[in-house]
Amino acid sequence: MTRIPYRRVISTACLMLAPLLPAWAQQPYQSPPADLVKILEAPANPVTSISPNRRWVLVTVSDPRTITIGDMADSAYYLAGSKIRANPDYRIDNLGIRSGTVSSIDGKIEWPLQVPAGGRIGSTAWSANGDQLAYTTISNGAMSVQILDVAAARARRISASGLSGKIRDLDWSRDGKNLAFTATTSSGTALWVADVVNGTARRLTGPTINFTTARGNIVDDPGCNWLNGKAPLVCRLWASNRGAVPKLSEVPTGVIVQESYGRSAPVRTYEYLLQSPTDEALFDYYFNDQLSLIGLDGKITPIGQPGIHTRVTPSPNGSYLLVETVQRPYSYQVPIDVFPSRTEIWSLNGKVVREIRNSHVAEEAPSARDAVIGGIRFVNWRPDDPATLVMVEALDKGNPRNTVPKRDQVSLLSAPFTGEIKPFVQTEYRYGGITWISPNTAFLTERLSRGAKQRVWTIDPSAPNGGTPKLVWDRSAEDRYSDPGTWVLVQDPATERFVPLRSTDGRYLYLRGTGASPEGDRPFIDRFDLTTNKTERLWQSAAPDYEQALQVVDRDANLLITQRESPTDPPNIFVRDLRKASLTQITKLGDPAPYFANVKSQLITYTRPDGVKLSATLYLPAGYDKSQGRLPFFFWAYPREFQSADAASQLAGSPYQFKRPARQNYLMLLMHGYGVLDGPTMPIVGANGKEPNDTYIEQLVASAQAAVDKIVDMGVADRDRVGIGGHSYGAFMTLNLLAHSDIFRTGIAESGAYNRTLTPFGFQSEPRTYWEAPEVYNAMSPFNYANKINEPVLLTHGQRDDNSGTFPIQSERLFAAIKGNGGNVRYIQLPLEPHGYTARETQRHLLWEYINWLDRYVKNAPPRAATSATAGSPIPK
Repeated sequence: MTRIPYRRVISTACLMLAPLLPAWAQQPYQSPPADLVKILEAPANPVTSISPNRRWVLVTVSDPRTITIGDMADSAYYLAGSKIRANPDYRIDNLGIRSGTVSSIDGKIEWPLQVPAGGRIGSTAWSANGDQLAYTTISNGAMSVQILDVAAARARRISASGLSGKIRDLDWSRDGKNLAFTATTSSGTALWVADVVNGTARRLTGPTINFTTARGNIVDDPGCNWLNGKAPLVCRLWASNRGAVPKLSEVPTGVIVQESYGRSAPVRTYEYLLQSPTDEALFDYYFNDQLSLIGLDGKITPIGQPGIHTRVTPSPNGSYLLVETVQRPYSYQVPIDVFPSRTEIWSLNGKVVREIRNSHVAEEAPSARDAVIGGIRFVNWRPDDPATLVMVEALDKGNPRNTVPKRDQVSLLSAPFTGEIKPFVQTEYRYGGITWISPNTAFLTERLSRGAKQRVWTIDPSAPNGGTPKLVWDRSAEDRYSDPGTWVLVQDPATERFVPLRSTDGRYLYLRGTGASPEGDRPFIDRFDLTTNKTERLWQSAAPDYEQALQVVDRDANLLITQRESPTDPPNIFVRDLRKASLTQITKLGDPAPYFANVKSQLITYTRPDGVKLSATLYLPAGYDKSQGRLPFFFWAYPREFQSADAASQLAGSPYQFKRPARQNYLMLLMHGYGVLDGPTMPIVGANGKEPNDTYIEQLVASAQAAVDKIVDMGVADRDRVGIGGHSYGAFMTLNLLAHSDIFRTGIAESGAYNRTLTPFGFQSEPRTYWEAPEVYNAMSPFNYANKINEPVLLTHGQRDDNSGTFPIQSERLFAAIKGNGGNVRYIQLPLEPHGYTARETQRHLLWEYINWLDRYVKNAPPRAATSATAGSPIPK
C-alpha cells in the first residue's frame, strides 16, 4: 500500500474530512503524573555483551523511549510490505546509550567507556579477536568513533577530516586493522574506513549507498560488508542511472487489474502492499541497487547488472556470491520477501556461474501444518567448506497430505558449480537445520508441526547420503522439561562464524539450557560426548539463587561467565570456576528499578477445572497489606496454542529470580493502587485429535476464571474490580472474554484483529482456512458477538500497523459494531505508530488513558449484580 509523504497526506485528509469531524476528534497528547513519567522513561536495564575471546564483559545502560513523534513524521512511502523513508535518517538525537563499562573476567580490570560530558554512546562492536572495542560517541550535536584496545589498556579517538552525520554499522575487518562504518547526512549514506593502527579514517564512497535496502527493510545488513573478512567490501550502491523520484500522478490513466486462473494461491493478510503502477515505479526507484566492490583505496568496481538484490552472501572463501534478485511481475497481494525472484551464484566479476532457483510467480506456503512451497526453498553456503551450497526441497511437492516415505531432501553443490547437484540426506519430517561440526560429524534436525515432533540425528558429511544416522533426541518440541538445550557457540576468529565450542581433545561439545522443571527454571551446562551421544551435567543453578550461564570461557568448560540473582539480590555478572568450586563477582550493579523496590512479586500456580496447570506473576503495590482490604486488579495476557495438556501445564520462570516489573504501561498501575497479574497463562490445547481452536472460547474463559479465583482466594483481589488487557492476539483474547463471560469489568485492547473472516487463510497457529472451518472462525470472532459485549472497552490501534492480519480497519469496524449496539467504547487511533508503539508521546498518552479508564471502570466502579461475583464455573453471558 503506497502512502505519499505523511505531511501531504495529513493536509489533504484535513481538507476532505474537517467539515465532517466533531471538534473533539483530535485530542492533544496527554501525560500521566510526573512521577509515573519518570519511571516510564527511566534508564533501561543493563545489557551485557561478552567479547568473542570470552575475556571481557561490556555492560551498557541505555535511555529508553528516545524516539519522538517528530522523529516518526518524516516523509515515507509504504511499499511491498516495508516502510521506506523518502530521505536519509541522519538524526543523532535519538541514540541513547548513556554509559558503558568493560571488565576483565578475572575482575582485576575495569574500563569505563570515555564519553564527553553530557554525551552519549551510539553503538558498539567487538573486533573478531575480542581485544578491541569500537564505539561511537555523541556530543554537542556531532558523532565520533572511539577505539578501546582492552588488551593494551589504551583508548583513542579516530580522527577523520570531513566526517559528519549519523555514524553506524561498525564492522571490523577480520585482522582487526581496519574498521568500516557508514556516515549518513541529508545527502545520503557514505562508506568510511578507519586505519586502527594510525587512528585515522577516510571516506571511500560518496553518499551513494542504498539506505533503503539496508536498514532491515528487505535485508538484514548495513549495505556494505567485508568480503570474507577482508578488503574489498561488497556494497549496495544506488544505480548510476537512478534519475529523479517518480512523480505521483493525481489523475488515473486506467484501471488496476489483478487476475488468477485456476491456480490455488492462498495468502495471509498483509499491510503496506503495492497497489498501483505508481507504487511499482517508486518500488523500483528506492529498492534498485548496483552491487559493487569497494577497495581500501576507494576504487569502485560494479559487479553484475543493477537490480533489487534481497540477498548477497559471500562464500566462506570469498570467491563467489550467492545473490537473490527480485523480478517482475510484482505482486499486489504479498510483500517483497515472496515476490518472484531468482537465486544465482555469481563470480566476483558479476558473471552468473549458475542459476539455482527461478520463480516467476509470488510464492507463499499454505497455512496447513507442515506445508511448504514446492521445489528448492532453502539455499545457503555450507559454513565449514570453502564454497559448497546446501539446498533443501520437498519430496512431497510441499503438501503434507501426500503419502511419501521421506518429506525433504538436502542436496549439495560444490565449486566450480558445473556438475550435478548431489543428494546428501533425506528426512522423514520437515528439514529443521544442520549444525556442522567437522568433516565427518554434523547434527541434522527434523521436525513436524503436527504433533510438535522433533528429532536430532548425528550424520557423517563425508559418507554417501550422510552415512548411517544415529538418533540423539526424539522429543516433543513443546516439552520444556525435556529440552536438552542449545549448543554453546563461540566465534571462530579465523572465520568469524559461530561454531559449537569443542573440548581440547575434540571429544566433547557443550549444551546450555533453561532447565525447566515443575519447581521452576534451573539453568544448566551439559557436556555432550561425541563418541557416545550421551550428556553429562557439569553444573546447574540451585536454590535459593537463580543463575544462568552466559558463556563458557575455556574449551574444557572449567570457567563459566554467569548472571546470578536472587529474590533480594539484583542480577550481576560472575565467573564460576568449576574446578575450584569458586565464584568471582565481576560487576556490582545495583537495583535496576529502585522505584519498584518495595513492590511485592510472586510466581503463583493454580489449576483449571480440566486439570491443566496454569501460572502467572503476581505483583502487589509497595506497602500493601491484606489488612488494607482487597485491591482492584488488572490482568495482561496472551494466549498460546498447545497440542498436549502436559506441555501446556509446564511451569515457566523461577521463584528465585530478582523480580522487578518492566516499564510497560500496564505495570505502571502498581504505582497507582492496583494489583497486576502479569502473563497469566491462557493455553489453548488440542485434545483427542482436534485442533486447539475447536474449543478456544471454553478454554479461554476457564483459564481466566481460574486466575481470578486464585487471587481472590489469596485474599488480595476484589472479584468485582478486575480488568483485563492485551496486545495483538492478546487484544483478540480480551474481546472474546468480554463477549463470552462477565468475569471482567472492562477490557483494554491494543492493535487486535477481531473479525477472523478478514484473515481467511489462517492466523496464529490455526492451520485451516476459513472455508475448511467456518464454524471455528465465526465462533472465535468477537466482532460477531459485539451485541454481547456489555462491559466498557478501550481500543487502541496504530494507524501504520505493519503486522500481518491486524489492519486498523479491524478496530474501526469493531468500534462501529459496539457503538451500533449501544455499548460503551472508546477508540484511540495512534498517528504514525506501527504494530508496536514507539513514540514517547504515545507511551505517555496511553498510560494517561489507561489510568483514567481503569479508575472509572474498575477502581471506582459501582458494585454489579451478585450473580456475576461468585466463584467456581466460568461466568456465561
